[in-house]
Amino acid sequence: MPNYKFIQLDVFTDTAFTGNPLAVFPEAEGITDQQMQQIAREMNLSETVFVLPSEHEEASRRLRIFTPSSELPFAGHPIAGTWNCLAREGVVAPPESGNGWVHIKHEVGIGVLPIDIEFKDGEPVRVVMTQGKWEIKAEIEDWNDQADIARGLGLSRDDLDETLPIQACSTGNTMLMVPIRSLADLGRCRPNVLLLEEVYARNGFASSGATGCYAFTRETIEVGAARAHARFFVGQNIGEDPATGSAAGPLGGYLVYHDATRVDSLDGMYKFVIEQGDFINRPSRIELEVKGAPGKVEEVRVGGSSVVVARGVLEF
Repeated sequence: MPNYKFIQLDVFTDTAFTGNPLAVFPEAEGITDQQMQQIAREMNLSETVFVLPSEHEEASRRLRIFTPSSELPFAGHPIAGTWNCLAREGVVAPPESGNGWVHIKHEVGIGVLPIDIEFKDGEPVRVVMTQGKWEIKAEIEDWNDQADIARGLGLSRDDLDETLPIQACSTGNTMLMVPIRSLADLGRCRPNVLLLEEVYARNGFASSGATGCYAFTRETIEVGAARAHARFFVGQNIGEDPATGSAAGPLGGYLVYHDATRVDSLDGMYKFVIEQGDFINRPSRIELEVKGAPGKVEEVRVGGSSVVVARGVLEF
């Protein structure tokens, strides 16, 4: 009977039982595609990652990312959590001093991308991923469609922040950015995923691969580096996701593109934090680094910390 060890982490947090849970199988050779899907369904988390050797010489490992219902080419918290896990498992050695950054590359479904891991006292404390090219895929301009998006969130059109557009943006996965007027309005969201998906289909988002709705407001719970508070609503038997790096990346680019960060750039880099998860009692903090300027986004990087909460062995 084959045995495969797994490690469960909470991602985009430094406190157990907050952030976004993740299961990682650090040595997944021998697990078939079908078994990976079955295991992800059994783990019943928003994502489970299977780590494999990469055929690309420059890539340290290949990550395959599964939801309970399908495989994803790219995702945020699974990447951040997996590399925190692999660094703890010795796959990535810390600098000689035990402190500082290690720079590697890895393979995911959208290609080979850089990963940066910060160590303190020999332990990984922060993982920063470079995401794919930031793009605006589509925009919802029709008044009735905008009203339906609001209704799909359990809100009225008046609750939308009309100073910003509703746009489908991507850094690997396409997400619908929906600006909400206030934190109180965001807290009242009660999504109707079927209605949201109907609007996606009506606007051709299905062909662009839109995977969910990232509703956000520029009001935040915390003062300091936070520049938006977001909630991510998706189907795929996930519901509301407590921390979504693959949506925070597109939102970070969106905010810079529309000059909506209220952050001064330093040498062309905007750094800020997106809050998520508080409304479902899983507070998460996602760090953004966006290179570019209003009207031009050159690169998006997403980072954060993770904590290990469980270890086990799967037998089948």
